Amino acid sequence: MHGFVRMYWAKKVLEWTLNAATAYAVAVYLNDKYSLDGRDPNGFVGCAWSVGGMHDMGWAERPIFGKIRYMNDKGCQKKFGVAEYIKQQQASFYAYIMSRSGGSAERHAEKPATARASGAKHPRS
Repeated sequence: MHGFVRMYWAKKVLEWTLNAATAYAVAVYLNDKYSLDGRDPNGFVGCAWSVGGMHDMGWAERPIFGKIRYMNDKGCQKKFGVAEYIKQQQASFYAYIMSRSGGSAERHAEKPATARASGAKHPRS
């Protein structure tokens, strides 16, 4: 997972949990379970920076975040190729699923993201 993406979702976890301690525990758990650098010091520091402001300057106080640097999706889109990253990750995930199910990703013309965007229902729904 790209560090910028980890920062963004860890800050979202902070918004969705009751306090920073819970947010940090959830962020570390998710990072350790799903990120390639899980259980690596960089992952712990990335979560600590996002949720607790470790190694960052203080910002103006605001609801939920306190003095922690705020990130939103518009900032991510300006500083990071979000659409391209999502497209790349969906393709990788789709290829992985197809390899695990014995299918071939090349056989299928329409990937799930394209089907959902066109309004088609997911095959399992």
